Amino acid sequence: MSDSLPEIGLPYVYQDLSDMAPSDGSDMPSAFDLIGHNPALQEHWIRRFIGFLFDAIVVIVVGLFFAFPLSILTWALSFILFFFGMIWFVYSVLLETIFAGTIGKKILALRVVAIDRNLDVVHAVIRNIPKIFPPLILIDGLVGAATKGDPRQRLFDRIARTTVTHPMTMPPAPVPRAPPPAPPGMQAAPAPGGWPGQAPAPSSGWPQHSWDEQGQLVKEMKFCTACGGQLVARGDGKLTCVRCGAVY
Repeated sequence: MSDSLPEIGLPYVYQDLSDMAPSDGSDMPSAFDLIGHNPALQEHWIRRFIGFLFDAIVVIVVGLFFAFPLSILTWALSFILFFFGMIWFVYSVLLETIFAGTIGKKILALRVVAIDRNLDVVHAVIRNIPKIFPPLILIDGLVGAATKGDPRQRLFDRIARTTVTHPMTMPPAPVPRAPPPAPPGMQAAPAPGGWPGQAPAPSSGWPQHSWDEQGQLVKEMKFCTACGGQLVARGDGKLTCVRCGAVY
């Protein structure tokens, strides 16, 4: 495709963890620019919101287990929020460092990954700082959505150089069908680049998308990892999905 392909405001999907837009997000729109007309981005944030609710329930249950014996519910509201925020912070850091996701994220098939290298405890600590005082979570999300950059990132995701992905695998490749036999007395047409009578080269089938143990995408960039749509060149060295418009 030529350079005239219009930019239609679509989520950026990393080809691997080292393929990323400039750190200042200069060539990317904000989440608010895309969310109204991009189904893939809408699904991403719906999943994250539902996962957030699951995590909130877990944190509240764990917090109440300690709150009643310590009479914490009689404290000032700011101290109560800080108490539950510290539980949420520790809970998120531990599970994201060990399992690359909290209980809520795992239920919704989401995974936390680091952009520049493997996810470690430093990444998890930085991206979860707003959870220490829960009202900051809303501010963190709104600022991230209003500023230019990867529309899947909160503000502290960008500071920590992390993002949340939805790993998907392509459906099984269709089984190739053998060509019909040539009529008697006629020789089968040679395969491209071959000679008459040569057996056809085995088909490579439909590529399968998979992730290694570090959460890095194994390069099979013919189909979109977000929706499974066909990828086509857009003229600037990147690929775009014809179904959801994700840019690789």
